Amino acid sequence: MTGEGSQKPLTGWQLVAYGQLVIPLAVIGLPVAVYIPPFYSSTLGLDLAAVGVILMLARISDVITDPLIGRLSDRTRTRWGRRRPWVAAGVPLMVISSLMLFVPQGEVTNLYLLTWIAAIYLGYTLITIPYGAWGAELSGDYKERNRITGSREIFLLIGLLIAISAPIAGAYWTGAEDDGGAAGRSAVGILGWLTAVMLPICALLAFASVPEPRIVETKPIPFRRGLRVAMRNGPFRIVLLSSIFGALAGSINIGVVIFFFEHVAGIGQAGTILIFTLFVAGVLGSPIWVWLGGRIGKHRAIAVAGFASMFVFALVPVVIYVVKPASPEMVLPCLFFINVVQGLALGAAPILGPSIMADVVDLDTLKSGESRAAFLFAFLGMVRKSSEALGVDIALPILSWMGFKAQSESNSPEALFALLAMYCLVPLALWLISIAIIMRYPITRERQARLRAALERRTSRRAQLHRMMAD
Repeated sequence: MTGEGSQKPLTGWQLVAYGQLVIPLAVIGLPVAVYIPPFYSSTLGLDLAAVGVILMLARISDVITDPLIGRLSDRTRTRWGRRRPWVAAGVPLMVISSLMLFVPQGEVTNLYLLTWIAAIYLGYTLITIPYGAWGAELSGDYKERNRITGSREIFLLIGLLIAISAPIAGAYWTGAEDDGGAAGRSAVGILGWLTAVMLPICALLAFASVPEPRIVETKPIPFRRGLRVAMRNGPFRIVLLSSIFGALAGSINIGVVIFFFEHVAGIGQAGTILIFTLFVAGVLGSPIWVWLGGRIGKHRAIAVAGFASMFVFALVPVVIYVVKPASPEMVLPCLFFINVVQGLALGAAPILGPSIMADVVDLDTLKSGESRAAFLFAFLGMVRKSSEALGVDIALPILSWMGFKAQSESNSPEALFALLAMYCLVPLALWLISIAIIMRYPITRERQARLRAALERRTSRRAQLHRMMAD
């Protein structure tokens, strides 16, 4: 490969080897968002509002670590590449912290939760920032980038399916189905062990099979100047702003989903079936967005998926306030239908968003003169994580303030409405804003081709200059 982003398509095996690394990250990533609040509050007895604050505090550290690791990764030069060493450094930290978080040892306190949730977030950053940049650099082709991120998203959804089904299997195998359901000790403990076993194996497979493009050396620019260049990048600003609202919506929604299924929908552990259905539909729908993003444009395909998802999700209050009082047995089928449609649309943003970011990196490289995919992915990740932390810190304390109690079976109507609002109404409003913003994204397939051509010309000139200086 000459320069970053080879035009040669990856083989099928390389797509698999790159994408499969995300499986163990998904196995532990979803439970951190979904199971940690009920596990540490309902099962282990910590205060729900305190858990929300702890999750927010742990995320705050990413404001420092994300851009730092991204910048260091961009400037790393080793015989193994600049992305692999950082992924390798994150693997043991993720293994240890996942076991401590999901198989807690000794007395469980607020400090215990804070320590290990912060550790797992750091390990997650060490892996995901270089991993995302690695994928963005594997190809410079508009459609090929969709294939790469599509492969990653399919494996991500497979990992999420494992994350949903493993707690159920863990509780069944240990004979402890009634120790707290999906958020019980036996149920979530298996997630820690799965991560500890799978992550090193998946990392070795990716290291052995997926190349890192050779880079042409450039002169690094100072951090402050680089930040100014990034913030003057109009498409990057659009992606940032859209991500803020999207991440905030998703965090509020997913942080209360288990509570909603149990206390508002009244379907108990059947809610796990809905989450499982969501991700199965996501796997099935992913190829649609790879294809549609190449046909009508990535940002337009995201908007199509978003509007379809929001349309059916807006029916949730109808199910709760109209269907449930009249026919309680129809609640689960109605929510099942909603989740199928949402699932089919689920892959659009995770597939096409990183592909969009790869195009944004091209523009930034032209403007800054430095290849810094990891820094931009890290900056975006920092913003998203801050928004996610804010979402949890908004939702859980509001529920507590409204009188909602996770361990109670008789919450007030006001508390239950607040839970419905956090699960559905507030996220709907935020998702609508996010989609309206991304619709303004200006880099089309034609413009991206021009960007790549200009970037290849510059890379070729620099390579020639380096050869002349070497001679």
